Amino acid sequence: MPKLKLITFGCQANDLDSERITGLLSSEGYTLTEREEEADLILLNTCAVREKAEHKVYSRLGSFQVLKRERAGLKIGICGCVAQQEGEALLNRFPYLDFVVGPGQLTAIPSLLQAGTVRGVATARTPGYSYPVDAPVQRRSSIRAWVSIMEGCDHFCTFCVVPFTRGRERSRPAQDIVEEIRGLKRHGYREVTLLGQTVNSYGRKLTPPISFVELLRQIDRVVDGQMRVRFTSPHPIDVTDELAAAIAELPSLCEQIHLPVQSGSDRILHQMKRGYDRDEYLEKVTLLRARTPQIAITTDVIVGFPGETEEDFQATLDLMQQVDFDGAFMFKYSPRPHTEAERMPDQLSEEVRSRRLEQALALLNRLSLERNRAYLGRTVEVLVNREDAKGNTDRHTGRTRQNKIVHFGGEGIVDGSFVSVAITGATPLYLQGEMVRVVV
Repeated sequence: MPKLKLITFGCQANDLDSERITGLLSSEGYTLTEREEEADLILLNTCAVREKAEHKVYSRLGSFQVLKRERAGLKIGICGCVAQQEGEALLNRFPYLDFVVGPGQLTAIPSLLQAGTVRGVATARTPGYSYPVDAPVQRRSSIRAWVSIMEGCDHFCTFCVVPFTRGRERSRPAQDIVEEIRGLKRHGYREVTLLGQTVNSYGRKLTPPISFVELLRQIDRVVDGQMRVRFTSPHPIDVTDELAAAIAELPSLCEQIHLPVQSGSDRILHQMKRGYDRDEYLEKVTLLRARTPQIAITTDVIVGFPGETEEDFQATLDLMQQVDFDGAFMFKYSPRPHTEAERMPDQLSEEVRSRRLEQALALLNRLSLERNRAYLGRTVEVLVNREDAKGNTDRHTGRTRQNKIVHFGGEGIVDGSFVSVAITGATPLYLQGEMVRVVV
């Protein structure tokens, strides 16, 4: 049987796309391998959101050149957002590359493999954006599942390449989403995460339109207390009273939200075209915590945006302390093709961006540690999942409803079960504890 080596970069949407690719190719007889030297097909599913991630793709692809020369019949392809962004230019840059396939054209991969690859003819499939609705999903986990509810973005933030690599906003029909989750429940899954670039703007373009909160209500009725439900990533401008109430009231919805802020400076937020200012973001945080005091809030922060002054940067640090985030993804600004920010003056030096990132990360570690220490002495519900172990194999591992990783000891624990854990230790990245009892 032919073997596939699949390398995934980037976000949860790419993780799900890789599960689709695996499903498509398993029906063609391919089995997964971790060893690139025994693969008949190597696919890189790529991310273009950050310059660093794109460079990792090119570095990894370059390392396959010798392998391609040594192994007759080996095929190498690039999928995902870098494929969509660069298209046929990748075929010219890497002569040993066989095909390029954008996120909306994943279902073309089997036909490309069957037809063979004639360079320059039907080898770059990036003509448009659509849902790969015909792609079967072969999930890596039997406990937690990604479920895409929408693709693309209409916001065109000045730093972001997503509208150019994943297209404009498109929502799946609610009945398709609900049926997919019903099937996951039937197969014993314990948690689903709803995915979208701006997930809480779901449904506006459907006919008839449906709100994101109404979709959440329908899903809550289907899972009927047997599964957790999360979603990522919402846009702050679409955090409403109705959404805050849903998080507080729907039993399936976890008390956790990832709410990207990007900057604490009104001037930079305006330059980014985020559609809100600092005070409006803080109002959303106050609304969420008023409804759900135990909610965990994480975020995204970009430092070193073009023209960011020391005062702007300090405003970001101040906002981080004011919100007291549970965690964050922190990034140095990197220019992205087609975006407005790429053409802005006053691009900051690597030294300044790196220094500011280091400062922001140091503050984040202090905040995260303080937030996690608040769990000491508490007993929390944990969904056991060995995939969260990250090499810590001497203890059990899982996540709380607030999405905190917990390493804990105990006997008779089955992967996929819910257990009560007494928290005895805390670090910036995870909690430690001992099992009290099995819940279910």
